[in-house]
Amino acid sequence: MSEISLGRSILAPMAGITGYPFRKICLKYGAEFCFTEMISAEGFLRNDKKTLELLETGSGISKTGIQLFGNSAAVLSEAAKKSFDRGFKVIDINAGCPVKKVVKTGAGSALLKDPALFADIAASVRKSVKDAFFTVKFRSGFDFNSVNFVEIGKIAEDSGINALFFHPRTRSQMFGGTADHSQTKKLKESLKIPVYASGDLFTADDALNVMNYTGADGIMFARGAVGKPWIFNDYMHISDTGGRAEEKEPYMTDKIDIMLELNEEISSYYGETRGFNIIKPHLYNFLKGFKGSKELRAAVNNAKSGKETAGILQILKTKIATNEYSEPAG
Repeated sequence: MSEISLGRSILAPMAGITGYPFRKICLKYGAEFCFTEMISAEGFLRNDKKTLELLETGSGISKTGIQLFGNSAAVLSEAAKKSFDRGFKVIDINAGCPVKKVVKTGAGSALLKDPALFADIAASVRKSVKDAFFTVKFRSGFDFNSVNFVEIGKIAEDSGINALFFHPRTRSQMFGGTADHSQTKKLKESLKIPVYASGDLFTADDALNVMNYTGADGIMFARGAVGKPWIFNDYMHISDTGGRAEEKEPYMTDKIDIMLELNEEISSYYGETRGFNIIKPHLYNFLKGFKGSKELRAAVNNAKSGKETAGILQILKTKIATNEYSEPAG
């Protein structure tokens, strides 16, 4: 296997979020690596049109990994080989998705209920892609009565998996409660392979604090990057300097320009009609905390095209520049 470095600041796979346009913008603004949306191994093998669209990487395939989900060692192994043949050198297996429609198929975090099946999948995929950088993203357990993240981590390490992405919540928690990064610390101390921290990393300071506490090998931003693709540059800066330097934080008008750039990338790639729905989660998150944010988010919700969402951002930029709107606190 050729030497592969994922870096310290990674964009997590997120369904409906980490399509090609958003990955492209995140890589431009500091992400050192990123992952596709979660890909159905079966859909990929069937050459399903919607599934294949999720694989677009442009010129960024060397900085993009593919995440596969499924519940069959044979299917996942075949899909992993097809992924590698397609050019993906980093292949991740999803053992953490908590969504019901995925779990009921026996995939995602359901794999945590069956360590023997997980071990079979890990061994089979490793055998099928000997030259790939093989990773797994997983949670701490299926529920509070089956917290088995150290066991799963050791199986992964023994199976030749190269690195782990760990979200310290159980499946039953979904995204409620608080990510318990004492578990991240414990996992890191229990293994020799790299462990990347994920979960409740909404600011660069959150990430730096978790890194300092856990000793993790890197950070995987998920919801914290939605509507904030500059979080990677911000984190890398304070990680290098050991603390926040305000002059390195983008001005609000610069952030709006980045959101306009993302809006254009999404509209160009998906088309005006489809694209405006895809940009909405980013805009909802970005607009939190602004004066008049309720009205601004309502305007986004009522928008019917990328041109309309761009117009909302332009109005906001003018109001910020003329001091009519103040920036959100924090």
